[in-house]
Amino acid sequence: MNSLIDRNDSNSTFSIRNFRESDFPALGAFHNQTAEGKRVIFWWVGSQDNWPNVYCAFDGDAMIAKGQVETFSVVPENADPSVKHRIFFNIKTLPAYEKDTALLSAMYDTMHARALELKAGLPASHDTLLCFGNFAEETDNTAFFAGRPEFFLLKKQYRMCRDLNEYTDNELPQPELPTGFEWQTFDTLTAQQADDYLALDLEIWPETPLGAERLADLAARDQWRLLQIHNQGRPVASLMYWIADNETGEIEEVLVREPYRRQGLASALLARALHEIHGRGCEDAELDVEAMNENALSVYKSAGFEIETEEHRYATEL
Repeated sequence: MNSLIDRNDSNSTFSIRNFRESDFPALGAFHNQTAEGKRVIFWWVGSQDNWPNVYCAFDGDAMIAKGQVETFSVVPENADPSVKHRIFFNIKTLPAYEKDTALLSAMYDTMHARALELKAGLPASHDTLLCFGNFAEETDNTAFFAGRPEFFLLKKQYRMCRDLNEYTDNELPQPELPTGFEWQTFDTLTAQQADDYLALDLEIWPETPLGAERLADLAARDQWRLLQIHNQGRPVASLMYWIADNETGEIEEVLVREPYRRQGLASALLARALHEIHGRGCEDAELDVEAMNENALSVYKSAGFEIETEEHRYATEL
């Protein structure tokens, strides 16, 4: 889909089209105004092969809105039939346009149409959810989409942050593993290693499997690394991280197999990840955790993470 949408009425004047190479200066100015002084979930456009999923609204030469859609979770054909693929969209506007319903509606219609195209390429064995998520501070943006009757609340989660500045002169301690456990680290994955990881991910989170496409996207990010703890030659605990904007370590996919929980493995993973992230010059590390996951919250708080904000995610059947 690479159509041009024009709108010119008493309230709004804009056109919507796919992102282009020449739009980077306008995108930078747009980001600075959109994210200034508050937390927003803002997706970067990625490499050129992702631009068919990125749409921008312009009023003259000024970028006034940006929308993006991405397949986040692909369910294997042999998974439980009740599990659903998940496609997410993200739409942001300049502050002056946050309540422009004509603009937001046109952007959403564009994202919805593109999401249907992406859905057509997913296994037909499972249904698909179209989702979005915003931080609690993004009240106007959330209210517009959540106010549509088709959307329902999917979940609430916390964004947690660990300040690493206090360790400028004192290194973070290196973790010690229990007897019989050993470290394995990966900075790239072979096809077999990726398949092995996806099987582990599906075992731990059968309702929200990561999927090969999402794993490849994460593994391509700046300074990505996968940390695993092995026992008798098989992975029993795992964590991945990458570096955002050369200053923040983003931690994702902290998982421990059921028989190996409550043995300190998640704490060891976090300690090593924080040690490495600090060693790469980062000022802090961040991660997400479901608000109802009290066990994980306790582990993260013990590692020095504090709740920064709350994210609300909504979904509709696609």
